[in-house]
Amino acid sequence: MHRVSLVIAFLALSASFAWADNPATAVAPAARRIRGTIEAYDPATRMLNITTTDKKPLLVALESDVRILYDARLKLTDIKSGDFIGSTTLKTGDGKLHAQEVHVFPDSMRGASEGQYPASDSNSNRLMTNATVAEVTAVAVNKGTIALKFRGASPAADGTCTGRAAPGNGCEGHAEVLVAPGIPIIGLMVGDESLLVPGSAISISAMPLSDGTLKCSRLTVEKDGVKPIL
Repeated sequence: MHRVSLVIAFLALSASFAWADNPATAVAPAARRIRGTIEAYDPATRMLNITTTDKKPLLVALESDVRILYDARLKLTDIKSGDFIGSTTLKTGDGKLHAQEVHVFPDSMRGASEGQYPASDSNSNRLMTNATVAEVTAVAVNKGTIALKFRGASPAADGTCTGRAAPGNGCEGHAEVLVAPGIPIIGLMVGDESLLVPGSAISISAMPLSDGTLKCSRLTVEKDGVKPIL
């Protein structure tokens, strides 16, 4: 299964850092996605030492308001009306959306990258839908349909609503996502610094600083043996 980020706003850091003496000509460095294992964490300095999956040591500075999340395996029956979720789907010939994965966001991330838009440049039938759950119809613990509503960019000629939510009028869209058995359903849970223990798997998106360290405002860390998926 191809994996794409369901939480673009969650994982992509919007902050930019000037790397040139002349801010007008500075080019902001790109955020780096890094996976690895925690070696040590110093809460006094907020410095995190990790070893990447390719065995390289890295020093990461955590922002004062760093958001620490962890993944929890959920069932379809755990999803409730009003939850804000993200789902990568494949649109089949019958026009139905089949989930490839589902993430349930914490309430603090409600509205992140809301809308419905292509999830892949190479396949127009793969869609990302970040939306509010209107109804869940479960025919089994992990099989059923999720009815969604979302704010989109603008209505199309046929009245459908797609695109990312935009300020102003925009439009209101609706979608139904079919969830088959075996599709991963992951809850993004809010954690704290107590989870930053040696040996835990970690996934971060961080910006490089001029001194070679990395600055991170969001990360996902292993908890209870469940390693980060994203």
